Amino acid sequence: MKRRLTLFLLRLTASVLVLLNLHACTQAPIVESVQNTTTQASVLVRAKAPPPIRKPPSAQANNLFTWRNVNIQGMGYVTGLVISPTSPYDVYVRTDVGGAYRFDRKNKTWFPLMDMFDTNFAGGGIGVESIAVDGLTNRVYAAVNRNNSTFTEKEKLKYKYSGEILISNNRGITWQPTGLGKHDIFVGPNNAYRSDTGERIAVDPNKPKLIYFASRRNGLWRKDGNAEWTKVTGLPEASSLPEYQKNGKDNKDIPGFTFVVFDKAKNIYVGVHGSGVWRSADGGNSWNNIEGAKNPVRAVVASDGTLYVAFGTWGGNGQNTSGSIRKYSNGNWTAITPDGEARVYSAITVHPNQPKTIMAVADKFVYMSTNGGLSWDKQTMYMGAYDANNPSYKINPTAPGYYQSYASTGAASITFDPSNAKKVWWTNGWGVASSDDVTVKTPVYQWLMNNLEELDLNMVRVPPKPKAQGGADLLSATQDKIGFRHVSRYEVPTKAIGPQNIAINPSYKWANPDWKVYPVPFPHVAGATGMDFSYNNPDHAAFVGFHQWQGFWGIHGVTSDNGKTWRAFESIPTEELWKSDKSGKEKVYAIGGQIAMSPTNPKNMVWAPTWGTWTHYTSDGGKTWRLARNLDYNPPPQPFDEKNNDHLHYQALPKSWSNSISPWLSSYILAADRKDPQGKTFYYYDVSGFYYSNDGGASWSKSKANNLPGWLIRPAIVSNPTQQRDVWMSFARNPEDVNGNPLYRSVDGGKSFSKVTSVKTCEFVTFGKGKSNKLPYIYMFGRVGNATKDAIYKSEDMGKSWSRISDPDILQFPGITYMEGDMRTENLVYVALTGRGIMVGESGQRM
Repeated sequence: MKRRLTLFLLRLTASVLVLLNLHACTQAPIVESVQNTTTQASVLVRAKAPPPIRKPPSAQANNLFTWRNVNIQGMGYVTGLVISPTSPYDVYVRTDVGGAYRFDRKNKTWFPLMDMFDTNFAGGGIGVESIAVDGLTNRVYAAVNRNNSTFTEKEKLKYKYSGEILISNNRGITWQPTGLGKHDIFVGPNNAYRSDTGERIAVDPNKPKLIYFASRRNGLWRKDGNAEWTKVTGLPEASSLPEYQKNGKDNKDIPGFTFVVFDKAKNIYVGVHGSGVWRSADGGNSWNNIEGAKNPVRAVVASDGTLYVAFGTWGGNGQNTSGSIRKYSNGNWTAITPDGEARVYSAITVHPNQPKTIMAVADKFVYMSTNGGLSWDKQTMYMGAYDANNPSYKINPTAPGYYQSYASTGAASITFDPSNAKKVWWTNGWGVASSDDVTVKTPVYQWLMNNLEELDLNMVRVPPKPKAQGGADLLSATQDKIGFRHVSRYEVPTKAIGPQNIAINPSYKWANPDWKVYPVPFPHVAGATGMDFSYNNPDHAAFVGFHQWQGFWGIHGVTSDNGKTWRAFESIPTEELWKSDKSGKEKVYAIGGQIAMSPTNPKNMVWAPTWGTWTHYTSDGGKTWRLARNLDYNPPPQPFDEKNNDHLHYQALPKSWSNSISPWLSSYILAADRKDPQGKTFYYYDVSGFYYSNDGGASWSKSKANNLPGWLIRPAIVSNPTQQRDVWMSFARNPEDVNGNPLYRSVDGGKSFSKVTSVKTCEFVTFGKGKSNKLPYIYMFGRVGNATKDAIYKSEDMGKSWSRISDPDILQFPGITYMEGDMRTENLVYVALTGRGIMVGESGQRM
């Protein structure tokens, strides 16, 4: 996600500043571990279906598929972790876009807690900004951004989003709102500092029904029992904090009020980034700034009442990264910073019974002190598998094979386990790990990732190569890791897609002085935005995407062995276009977007980029590319501007609005006709209309159809692989839209469309193997009849009737982005999600 990239850049900048701007600071002595050996963990276990919520028997129950995650086990920021201080000592984690999880200690697997919410609940994937557990009652609280109200804009009913504190009385099985939403509080679970602050929610240990929430932009709030939420007075106004506004606009990235903690003496401490630490000794009626430093991010109180606080500010815009650790006792602050003040210490924890035993993290380092911070041991984390780009790095044998050396970086939290004082939990942008004994000289950390799936998915593809001939279960196009070839949906991939010979971005030569092409495995975060395969030649596939760090540089690749190996196109579409200020021309390159591949000729592809060039096609496998032409173009604009790129392209296939918004958004506006025997028919959609090409993408005709919806960000063109010219289109609701849209079908290759009347609303649609080669099953996510919640349905008669195959009370596929059926196996369908990986549905318990 974009916020992940922002934090990555901030941390990169911070690392550079550490090297270039070391300065004198107060710090405690350090002893660094010189070894970091690890022991072999148990074999990675298969992902298990989330335990279902028991429902009364119904006629529908026999039709329901079994749903579980495709086993990937990685990626996505686990931004915080809390543990109940009393039995059963439940462990909960929060994520930036993938909801919350509870750990099943017995089975060593994670249980997702928010799959019952839909995409519109949080406007995509569900981010949790803070999580807290009441040790007396085991109630759980979670701070989310959700659809709390509706409004009408241009005759369209839309959701308005604001912060809400959810409460669960059954360990996260079900959730209820507490009423904060009506106050329009901003919550930013995927914004800057999301992995450095907290916990923002706190339960008063002296009065369990009293809860607090420290917000970024709206101050401190509290709720007592059944009373309404009220704002706490006596603290700084959030609007007075530094950078509350930036360039005249609200700055949603400020940390603001960062934590709330209590001590046994009934003191309340609140972190206010930009002001200091504030204390109340009278139950929150009055407050004093005890400061410590201006930038508190996290805090913990020891059993003897000592307050330990981590401070930090990320650099950028001329500001250096800074941070420190300090403790507050008997009215005095003491600096105990372990490793200099040019880094952010993003978390701190204290032993439950030994008040002077503390641990802290900063990026890839873990620090431990047994004397209250007078001295520290420092351990460098090695959490990756073998990385050919860094072969000298130590290997963690519990890491999946695609975990690279930087899987050790970006630590977010560290927590002592109250059920076992030797055990510590650690989280970062890859997931969760733990050490069973941190009292040894070099603690061993093992990944605990079974069923914790927070990868951002853009697309899933299932090339129909028979499994008996070596076909993969599926291919995936993802954010952060480009994608994977999943040999089995039940087994963790050993490597990510890593195309050979991707030319480096020349603007970033300074960062890669010795490279002409990016090495394999791809060394940075990158995303595949579009992917397609040749239906009749399923060994052949292609993807397009972008480098998420180095200047939105286009990345791309083709495979001729069913995704085992990938290589870059020999060339990519380029054009000489006028600069925005019209001062001259510049060379632009195709970036991201969608690609479609002929079902009969893998060398014939069409690429519709998000940014850079207009749509191009190739007939030679990417050696050369040519501009796609619009046969039904409008007359030249008048007056004609020779320096206006749109004017100059009036005869070209127009750029698709939804596909041009951002590389971070995949819009499925391009497809090949899977059944065209010549393999030359392609389809394309823009808000201006539907287009089709019968000559391999060289020239396009505009459909006469004028009944399709417009201004929707995720339209999807889906070709029936068993019938030529049978084209279906779904129009997923925009995240803020209350009402859904119809499902459309064309039986004449897109020249006209009609609504599928058996469907009330449709978000996504796909085909899968049916009972015969001429009659596929259709899978549809949406609503049929009087349904009020979205679910997945299956049709065995081309959409005349439908059977519901998912239970919307348990699973609503939050953040859904795409669906793909398997044309080799009946009753097998995949769902791509934002921040929840890939769900697979199948009839029966096939493992």
